[in-house]
Amino acid sequence: MRAPVNLSQLNRRSFLKATASAGALLMTIPLYPRIALASDKVMKSAGGQWSVYVTIHPDNTVTMVSPIMEMGQFMRTTGPMMIADEMDLDWSQISFSRAIPTPMKRDEKGEVTYDHAQIGTGGSQTVKNNWDYMRKAGATVRRMLIEEAAARWEVSPGTLTARDSFVIDPASGRRVSYGALAEKAALRKVDASIIKLKEKSRYRIMGKDAGIIDIRDMVTGKPLFGIDEDYPNALQAVIDRAPAIGATIATYDRAAALGIPGVKQIVEIEPQFEDHWPEGQAQIVAAGVAVLADNLWSAMKGKQALKTQWKNTSEYAQENSAEQIQAFHRQVTGDDTATVLKNDGDVDRALETADLVLDHTYEKPLWAHACMEPLNCIMDIRDDSATVVVGHQWPHRAAVEIESVTGIDALKVEIRSKRMGGGFGRRGEGDYLREAAVLAHKAKQPVKVTWTRENDMERDYFEPAAVMRVRAGLKGNRIVAWHHRQAQTKGDPEHVLFPAGLIANYRVEKFPSTSGIPAGPWRAPGQLQWAFAVESMVDELAYAAKEDPLAFRLRLMSPHKAHKVEHWSTDVIDSGRMAACYETAARLADWNRKRPKGIGLGIAGHFTFGTYVACVLEVTVSEGDALRINRAWGAIDCGFAINPNHIRAQMEGGFIEGLNAALFNSVIVRDGQVQNSNFDSLRWIRLREAPVDIKVSIIDNGYGPTGAGEPPVPPAGAALANAIFAASGKRIRRLPIADSMNV
Repeated sequence: MRAPVNLSQLNRRSFLKATASAGALLMTIPLYPRIALASDKVMKSAGGQWSVYVTIHPDNTVTMVSPIMEMGQFMRTTGPMMIADEMDLDWSQISFSRAIPTPMKRDEKGEVTYDHAQIGTGGSQTVKNNWDYMRKAGATVRRMLIEEAAARWEVSPGTLTARDSFVIDPASGRRVSYGALAEKAALRKVDASIIKLKEKSRYRIMGKDAGIIDIRDMVTGKPLFGIDEDYPNALQAVIDRAPAIGATIATYDRAAALGIPGVKQIVEIEPQFEDHWPEGQAQIVAAGVAVLADNLWSAMKGKQALKTQWKNTSEYAQENSAEQIQAFHRQVTGDDTATVLKNDGDVDRALETADLVLDHTYEKPLWAHACMEPLNCIMDIRDDSATVVVGHQWPHRAAVEIESVTGIDALKVEIRSKRMGGGFGRRGEGDYLREAAVLAHKAKQPVKVTWTRENDMERDYFEPAAVMRVRAGLKGNRIVAWHHRQAQTKGDPEHVLFPAGLIANYRVEKFPSTSGIPAGPWRAPGQLQWAFAVESMVDELAYAAKEDPLAFRLRLMSPHKAHKVEHWSTDVIDSGRMAACYETAARLADWNRKRPKGIGLGIAGHFTFGTYVACVLEVTVSEGDALRINRAWGAIDCGFAINPNHIRAQMEGGFIEGLNAALFNSVIVRDGQVQNSNFDSLRWIRLREAPVDIKVSIIDNGYGPTGAGEPPVPPAGAALANAIFAASGKRIRRLPIADSMNV
């Protein structure tokens, strides 16, 4: 039997030749949503490549690869579900390749982007961005197969149906397998205008629980992650990076490091700066000394032998996280003019005429990402091409970084994408890509760069620290004024989200940042601090009004309406959908049942990235402020739940990550250097500290799917603080909560 064809190197001519001579041993079908005709023009636009996602075999089995990067958010399962349902495949007959193809092109502006699916992942937009694409791709293939069967049977395609990888003629009872049709179906010209997507009632795969397709590989330790990978002739690289922001090399012992058996090269790395998200310039590559060796252990021993000394005369040498927080407090409570982001109504007048005004500040520190898999990257740079093996949220960025370092055309870079052992925004950055590109370019040999845990925490792009002052006025039991002033390391407050649109007199202001501490996206960037301040203040207002916190929130959401907003992830927020989440989570928790003394319920909700989430936590606070989290209940409205199992897992994991952040995550920077650079000094949540039970309700209301990876995180901190108050009367306004409670 002939060996399978390598589809990643297949052009149209060799494709036709291989499949003909192989007797249809392997058949691949084009999956491009822009197909009008499967013509030479289309093939040319696709780079001469047929489908990189689906292979139909003669025995009617199917091999699929996921078109989306995977970092624990289920997209290696959810992506294929979208295609398979529209193709009417038999899910039980599908095997899944570990490959993650990364075809690229240049857009009309000359920028490198993805040629087919939106491969990258971030901002909880992956499902939303690929929803139409994947379904149309599957529906196109189904139509090709049906048309081929109709031609064989000499009937109208409109009389045929498909199910479980067979085309069926209901009139005669005939049926033929996809495997038998695939060879000729792949050559059919398909009119895109007649492609029809399924109605939701006809879904047979989507909407049902599906397990992680590579769960067996994960639990048996198969090499799925970048850090597992080997590469021929690659040197192992460990970098002694400057421990402080802006520091440069003073001295190091090159000879001692080269004296370690196995060490081959010592390479200096110059610091690099550029404009960086979310505002201002940041150091993206630290000064460092790289040790390149035959094996990782030798490289690590060589790094120790360097005994590098550092000097720091930069403007960042005095960066101090505690002093930064103090400065933020002075800004938000002082009279300095801030930048006004939103100003509805007459806030000052409404505060003056309110029956009651509350004025409180809320605080959060810097947060580390601490992905379980430390950063790593393999680079092989040749004269006019390159190969990269990496787990990155936006794989095309590796090609762009190589182009910027070496001048090699990004489209001549092969990206071998790997599953990520956590991403959370950190694996969307370019620093570890650029470091590896510089080293491989200088070494003239393939290089695998491995970060240690200390590297990972010291050179993180932290979630910004923030101080938020909220003044809110009540008249009767309604909020009539809201004034939010915020200072943070980088970025803006999420000022267009609730309670925007719900309060007539509403103002949000921010202070500019001059910090050099690197900051970047952290799972739900900027959202938890916004939810913590907003939902804590709403809770305080409810108690001040002597109202039930749930009833108070439901009144705030009334009347239910869709509010137009200008936000990169959405253009509308619906207070009715938010209210339904509050009500559902409260019902799961049996909100109105009286709890014993010392046990309290806290509720909080948040909208972000098109998705609504509310959670209720039950805690016990005993003598000495000893805190135990008992249970959690959550409701999520993310539109259609393609894989409910995925949604529940994201809710459970998101709650726990939000609780961990609120309880423990706190990065300390002193003299520009991170002081707590491993888990011995940066406390992390333990199994016994997480809720013993989490129940989740998924609200299905006919909307299209939105993200579930980030929205469960933000409400957790406020729900916990509110539960602590309900149990003990102690109000927490400063994170991490472990500083105020005995956990």
